[in-house]
Amino acid sequence: MNRRRWKRWAAWIMTGLIIALAASPGSAATTVSAAPAGTASDTPYTLNSVLKAGVKTVLNERVPEGVRIGAVVRLYNTASRAVAVPGYELRAVTTGGVVYTLKPSADNPRIVQPQEKAELSYMLTVGRSDVFTLERLAWVNVDEYVYPKKETNMLNMPVAGLEWYGPSTVFKDAQRSKEWGASFTIPAESAELVYTPVRLAERHTPQGTTTVLVLQVRNTGSRQAWVPEFTVSGKTVKSYYSAQRAESGPIAVQPGSSRYLHFVMRLDSPEAWLSFTISTPESFTDASGTIRYEAGRLQIKAPAHPDTQTVQSSYDLLDPIRVSSTLRPNLANEVDIALAEVRRFEQAGDGFLTAVAKFRLVNRSGVSVAIPDFGVEWMTSEGVSYTGERMDVRQKMLMPGVGMMIGYTFTLPLSAGSDEQAQLTLLDGSPDTFQLPVGAVSIPLAGADAEESGGAADMYPFKVEIRSGSLDPSGLVTLDFGISRAVNMTFDERSVRLKLEAADPSGHVLMSQTYALAGAGRLGSGLKKIELGDRETTDAFKKVVIRLYEVLAIPGGEIERLVKTMHLEASSSPLSPAA
Repeated sequence: MNRRRWKRWAAWIMTGLIIALAASPGSAATTVSAAPAGTASDTPYTLNSVLKAGVKTVLNERVPEGVRIGAVVRLYNTASRAVAVPGYELRAVTTGGVVYTLKPSADNPRIVQPQEKAELSYMLTVGRSDVFTLERLAWVNVDEYVYPKKETNMLNMPVAGLEWYGPSTVFKDAQRSKEWGASFTIPAESAELVYTPVRLAERHTPQGTTTVLVLQVRNTGSRQAWVPEFTVSGKTVKSYYSAQRAESGPIAVQPGSSRYLHFVMRLDSPEAWLSFTISTPESFTDASGTIRYEAGRLQIKAPAHPDTQTVQSSYDLLDPIRVSSTLRPNLANEVDIALAEVRRFEQAGDGFLTAVAKFRLVNRSGVSVAIPDFGVEWMTSEGVSYTGERMDVRQKMLMPGVGMMIGYTFTLPLSAGSDEQAQLTLLDGSPDTFQLPVGAVSIPLAGADAEESGGAADMYPFKVEIRSGSLDPSGLVTLDFGISRAVNMTFDERSVRLKLEAADPSGHVLMSQTYALAGAGRLGSGLKKIELGDRETTDAFKKVVIRLYEVLAIPGGEIERLVKTMHLEASSSPLSPAA
């Protein structure tokens, strides 16, 4: 037997084996019905005696060269040994009967391991300008060793409703179009992981609008499951926006447990959301390189209105703020957060307003906990939010039963000086990725630049009062301070200090001194004598203006708030502070 006859004889044997293994009705094209709804398997079609097949992705996307047709199919090996991937052709058939033979990806697997699945990618770009739809994918065995060559249709897989045309695709199938709040599984992915859209939160700042879509993923299975790689994109009337997942790296969900996934979208200005598409990545490789694309799996209809944060409008200072019980990774349930003090003022010559909000944190547990890392936003009457800058804090832990003061500063436009109310919102999350509102209060505001009225100035956690003062013509000022401090309250001693300034009637500063209110060398209650300095004439000290400032340490510097003014005259009776 010569070499040519031997090769032909071997080819006949291999073809016969393949046909014998294939579970085929013969050469006639047979359309296999779709898998029943609710089927957990993603490989519902029998390809041969050991392999089952399923459709994962169908791409029908317009590109500059024409139309890109792509498909990703799965093979499942039901046998107890490895099985070679059959050398069948995969063909895409349009509703008009046009047949396209798709090219296999160069990195498609050649073998399917026992009891495992393998994914095979196929693609073809055709120069068509019209719109068409695909009806089915067909596995075809082509015998090249007979003349004329013989083609046997091994399996047909319907693809109606599975095509992905790009971002403009709108799924009509109820299995792929979900109402807001409805639970779902991602087609062709783990059926044990059930997802539910639970929140759509928006923040509007001068830098733009940030929208966060929150999905809860629950593991309904009996073993640990890993969240698959998928992306989210949002659709508005104007455009499409890709989301960035805040959580990085592999995410494992234990049986019976749930996790929250956060997808962040950034816009230049607010827009109304229509839907959100969940897509998974695919790729195809040939001699020219690798093509990567996203294929949509399902769409979630946007809620009628974005999430709105409940605002405590009747709020009293030092009352705990009601904080959301979920979606709070940085806020321990054992820590009460209360607003202690709110101020708004303009430092001389700034041309803008500075606002300060101080919070009291109390650890109600019996163990030390980390100081909560939260953000704060100040919303003006115009509905614009400004992010607060946290004052320096060196302390890391919050002790049981002991409170701590945390301060935030805000830079506001002068127009905010006429606001009679302000809304302060607590934010949880990371400023580098996203922050979500978890609690909010509305509080009345005093007029900008208003000094403290009454005897004592509030500088939480302190109250500072000058009970009396006198001026000696020689330049000696005597002040009687009354300083009290909230009990069981700690704070960073650098963050709140007191500055005392004396000036003559013309405004010339005669002396200025900053005092600590805590720690060694702190200023306490009692008499304080201050030398104004030498003067050529004693009548230079007939009148002096004493000013008290609260000094707050912020990242990169300090800010000062005028809290009290006192006018003293030489050889006169001690005067009470004048507001």
